[in-house]
Amino acid sequence: MAGIEDILAQGFTIPNYDKRQHLLDLYMDPDFQKQMQMGDIEFEMDMYDDIMYGQPAIERYPEAAADLGELDSILGTQPGDVDELALAGLRGWALNTDPLKYTDPTPYDLMLQMEGENFGIFEESMADVEGPWGYYGANFGNRMDLNLPRILQNYPTEEDVMDKKKMEDFNPYELNRRISDVYRHEYKHNPWVTNKNEEYSHPAIYGTNARFGLSGPMSKESLESFKDPSTYEQNPFHTRNVHQEPYSVDRAGDYARENIDRVSQINFRKGPVTGPPGSEQFPHGGW
Repeated sequence: MAGIEDILAQGFTIPNYDKRQHLLDLYMDPDFQKQMQMGDIEFEMDMYDDIMYGQPAIERYPEAAADLGELDSILGTQPGDVDELALAGLRGWALNTDPLKYTDPTPYDLMLQMEGENFGIFEESMADVEGPWGYYGANFGNRMDLNLPRILQNYPTEEDVMDKKKMEDFNPYELNRRISDVYRHEYKHNPWVTNKNEEYSHPAIYGTNARFGLSGPMSKESLESFKDPSTYEQNPFHTRNVHQEPYSVDRAGDYARENIDRVSQINFRKGPVTGPPGSEQFPHGGW
């Protein structure tokens, strides 16, 4: 890594450097790659079940009936529908035979330390951020990964598990639902599903995740981002001036409908899939 020798010569240490190098070495090990590919097949079968048969969080809670009705009106969906954008994203991604497709090319934040004191980040990981910051996950175009510390934010700790009162409302399926929803989101960033250059592509992803996501808290968060894109960093509307059209959930819904109709007609067995006009082969998306 360029410059790392100079950094170490100054007396700094980078605790996670060896961890990163070890993981990158494993990425290149043929036996490890075979194990990853077997795991990928099983994981994608689970994701298919979640998308096809999982009950959306918004349909599980009677108090969310108004939000459900509003989303169905905007997105043109109805009870019993499946998340067509997520399904198309999964189907196309399953054709990717790269054993590293679910890995972070920059695992671990490389923090600078000296005598136990932190001096910032030498090189940041996009997906594997240390602590409850950054994205829930990231789509690097030819790879995608999640940020587990961010997903585990506000999740019961080991100490909480020992406290019966804190665990009264704990749902043992919640972590799986959160992970599933993050990958559901990242699948939709694939170029055959949405066009990252279209300003309404991210709102459409948030809207459909709010409608079909399995995690109650994450579905609610997606709904907030769908209604107000200023809640997330990749907001293309913050640069608009008074002479430009403001953000519209109806426009976002129209974009979602157009792409739901389009992806439902893709035959994934006929070869490479293509995206909407203007989409790029290797996008970057994060949530």
